Amino acid sequence: MKRIIFVAIIGLYALGWLVTGQAYMEKPAEYNRLLAEAQRYEKNQIYTTAIEYYQQAIAIRDSLELQEQIARDYLAAGDESGFVNTCGRINEAYGYPMSTVEMLADFYEENKRTESLISLLNDALKHHGDSAELADRYASVRYTYENHYIAYEKIYTFRAGKAVCVQEGRYGLLNADGSLAIRTVNDWTGSPSDDGLLPVFREGKFYFADTNGNKKEVPMDGQNVEELGNLGSGVAPAKIDGKYGYVNSRFEPQSGFEWDGATAMQDGFAAVKKGEKWAVINSSFETVTDYIYDDVKTDENGFFAVSGRAFVRDADGFRMINGSGESIGGGGYEDVVPFVSKEPAAVEKNGLWGFVNTDGEMVIEPQYRNAGAFSEGLAPVETDDGWGYITLNNEMVIGPKFSEAKSFCQGLAPVKEEDTWTVIERNIKN
Repeated sequence: MKRIIFVAIIGLYALGWLVTGQAYMEKPAEYNRLLAEAQRYEKNQIYTTAIEYYQQAIAIRDSLELQEQIARDYLAAGDESGFVNTCGRINEAYGYPMSTVEMLADFYEENKRTESLISLLNDALKHHGDSAELADRYASVRYTYENHYIAYEKIYTFRAGKAVCVQEGRYGLLNADGSLAIRTVNDWTGSPSDDGLLPVFREGKFYFADTNGNKKEVPMDGQNVEELGNLGSGVAPAKIDGKYGYVNSRFEPQSGFEWDGATAMQDGFAAVKKGEKWAVINSSFETVTDYIYDDVKTDENGFFAVSGRAFVRDADGFRMINGSGESIGGGGYEDVVPFVSKEPAAVEKNGLWGFVNTDGEMVIEPQYRNAGAFSEGLAPVETDDGWGYITLNNEMVIGPKFSEAKSFCQGLAPVKEEDTWTVIERNIKN
């Protein structure tokens, strides 16, 4: 009896191995049949059915090659969402294989989905940081941008995320997304300070408003404000009863009113004018130079000093100074565009424009028809073909396609297309 049971058990084991072996033998056959069916449907461009067969094959044996073929079939069938989702699953499962990254990157680039392309390349570089191919591809989109498709007569350089705009001779304020923070209803609008206040002139009166256009402070009783500049370092230049001095945001006088001109205060100094000559003053409104300059250069927001540097003009032309009035580097410039940041400013010499750093060193020799200051690694320059943007290596990375252009700030730059100003925004802001 025991012998019979033992033989029966041996027989069952043998049968089990036979069934298992037969299953292993059948699986490759079934796998190959499913692949053949998938390829047959592909040949007839019946992609959805081909995908079903590939998915059944994957249930038997998964592979990167089959997953990528499914992605390609989704794309061939016009199912872009299926294609993108499949590529995403592959990247998560296989650690961003280069073949899938390239396939998805090509799709994003062809369809001008730049933000998705940038995100993909950023993630892929985390897995393939030493890939020169990915680095080159990332560099190719680094300076791409989107157009906000707004239209104004003029747009000033962005400051604190806002930009003054002009339409039909009336002034307003733009948000970073191109929407209006303040409608173009004012006779004049200044740029906002760090605490969000800006000077406004409307209906014959000056006042300070917030960035929504709400009136916040008005001149004191009996105070005849004839001109008002932008707030900087807590004070703004103002012309009262025919002379310039400085007031705070409540219009309280912070200095005497003894000058014939004054710039906005920044970095602890500003410039003031007596008669036909200019001098430099500090934040205590004391002169640190004599009245020796024929002119001073301010940016379009009225600021004289940026990054501790400023430009003054004497008989030899414009030159750079610090807050003590000491000359920095050479001089003799015919014109200048002041610093926007610590990056180089634009200077004109012998009719051509180049760039100097804060040490007064010429870092790009004069060679352009016109130029603006560097900011965020780019500077606007004018060539025979129009305005574009160069890097600090003097490489043109945004082609000369504009009729005018200004410096970037927080990834935003005003540009003029034919006779209309609009705003472009970089897809990669760093």
